[in-house]
Amino acid sequence: MNFDRIIDRNEYPTLKWNKAMLAEHFGNDDALPFWVADMDFQAPPAVIKSLLMRAEHGIFGYEYKKDSYVESLLDWYKNRHRWTIDPAHIESCPSVLNAITILINQHSERGDGVIVQPPVFFEFRMVIRSNNRRMVKNPLKFANGKYRMDFEDLEAKAANPRTKIMIICNPHNPVGRVWAREELARAGEICRRHNVLVISDEIHGDIVYQPHRYTPIASISDELAQASVTCLSPAKTFNIAGLVDAMAIIANEEHRSRFHDFAHRYQINTTNVFASAAIEAAYSQGGDWLDELLTYLQANVDFLQSYLGENLPQVKLVEPEGTYLVWLNFEGLGLNAKALAKFLAQEARLALNAGYWFGREGAGYARMNIASPRSVLEEALSRLTSAINE
Repeated sequence: MNFDRIIDRNEYPTLKWNKAMLAEHFGNDDALPFWVADMDFQAPPAVIKSLLMRAEHGIFGYEYKKDSYVESLLDWYKNRHRWTIDPAHIESCPSVLNAITILINQHSERGDGVIVQPPVFFEFRMVIRSNNRRMVKNPLKFANGKYRMDFEDLEAKAANPRTKIMIICNPHNPVGRVWAREELARAGEICRRHNVLVISDEIHGDIVYQPHRYTPIASISDELAQASVTCLSPAKTFNIAGLVDAMAIIANEEHRSRFHDFAHRYQINTTNVFASAAIEAAYSQGGDWLDELLTYLQANVDFLQSYLGENLPQVKLVEPEGTYLVWLNFEGLGLNAKALAKFLAQEARLALNAGYWFGREGAGYARMNIASPRSVLEEALSRLTSAINE
């Protein structure tokens, strides 16, 4: 796969590169975009081939998910992540955020608390607040170049009887931590002891750099599987976010029955013929492509780290363990959060997610999507260097 190939994404209505979107969010339609969490690479050839074959058939009526579709998912997680999923535990849904929204409504009441670990994916905050729940912060601790969970604070927050849910991001967006088995087990046990349901967003689970290993939280123990729901999707892994489909893995029979009944009542678990074709092809034939992608992304991380060290020592990379979203520390520039965002968009002409989007704990930082051809990353760093040195 030629990941160096530059493809004009504006041939189709892309959010990431759209000038109107860049002007709206960054005040500069000429900004080079590294903000939306999708890749500037084509999907695996097997996925494209499967979609073309399905389109050529020409009939797109109602379908069901074939046994081979489910088997491709089960084999992927068993062989790649050492997790044996019971097919009876799989509930389909349109997206991970859709699943999280349903679960929040089913397992909490208005005014109840939902724990998050900022700096964290900003959509969690939006989902919590739009459903009239209370966001409870369990901020990550940063020391010696690495983020860690604050278990003492988590214990205190989970002990509140109005706290009903904890959302874990594994791997973590935006700080790039791939939580170790021991960390997940400890957090899960705290929540289980206080009857706090863990919702684990594991959409980035396949994008992990050596020597780290992604651990599905439900694979740790039967007890933790019963006290959690895992949200999965191939959207990030294979760059098929526009073919939205996701799965909630729910081991607890009562919780699964409630979710299933809701999905059936509101008809959200219908089958999209193209999503099914893409997902089965990705999971059954996309392994080699993913291995190549991970090698390329690691090289992008190494290039970024080396460039910053040699040319921009004021900017520090928080070395990612996973995801293609890197967390950059701009505190060395001495700018406040809003001034930094303006500087990056107007002076450097870069569209990066401002750190404060992920909570006030992200002030002084920015998130950068490095899933782009290296030449595009080089151009971004050249722009940043020129702006800082002016």
